[in-house]
Amino acid sequence: MPPAAPCAVLNAVPAEPDDAMLMARIAGGDETAFRRFADRHVGRMLRLAQSVLGSAAEADEVTQEALLRIWRHAARWDATRGQPGTWVHTIVVRLCVDRLRRRRHEPIDAALEIPDPAPGAFETLAAQREAQALRAAMTSLPQRQRAALVLFYQEEMAGNEAAETLGLSLRAFWSLLERARRALRQQMQRKTGQDGRM
Repeated sequence: MPPAAPCAVLNAVPAEPDDAMLMARIAGGDETAFRRFADRHVGRMLRLAQSVLGSAAEADEVTQEALLRIWRHAARWDATRGQPGTWVHTIVVRLCVDRLRRRRHEPIDAALEIPDPAPGAFETLAAQREAQALRAAMTSLPQRQRAALVLFYQEEMAGNEAAETLGLSLRAFWSLLERARRALRQQMQRKTGQDGRM
């Protein structure tokens, strides 16, 4: 007797949505699609930004800013003008170029320095100081802003879950998170201005 044919249900593997499908869902406010899209592209975004800027810290900032733009402006992507990945890389490159333009006011000697990829004693110490400054900046934020940052970035809560935890609508949570990121950046810049070694 011939063996039974495998069950069709067992063979049915859900197709992985392509980038275009994910972008359409992101434009509709689908956060799961956004996280999937981000997971798919964030590594390349970071590598691209670091290659352009030569700084892992700045590359991380650019990538976070690019992801925020993707979330907020997904509906602007035009399928007739290229793939979503191309659009994403265009955003990253433009953000990097903006940063490089701001660097023009740096002394020429600093601009010509080529960073050593291996962290030395100074870099390790600077990283420790930056971590301390970050902790201090976090504690100086209003409680709800600090909570929004911790829930979303440290605890990796979905936006709707974090919003519910804070008793906010999803739109109000995104607004709070953006204000928190801006306030944290300002605190870090203020600290950097006070200590030229950072």
